[in-house]
Amino acid sequence: MAIPVRSFPVLEGEVAERFEENARWAEEHRGSIDFSKQFAACQEMVDDFRARMRNSKM
Repeated sequence: MAIPVRSFPVLEGEVAERFEENARWAEEHRGSIDFSKQFAACQEMVDDFRARMRNSKM
């Protein structure tokens, strides 16, 4: 038994043009995320864990 093919909406006219403009702008102005604060916090936790592990073996 075949599954019926569903149609999906297609943007047309002014809405399509506005979508394309927004997509182009977003592509040109892509941002980057700075994870340096999160990385530093994670590194601090790892260092603390390692120090605790060294001290517990003594």
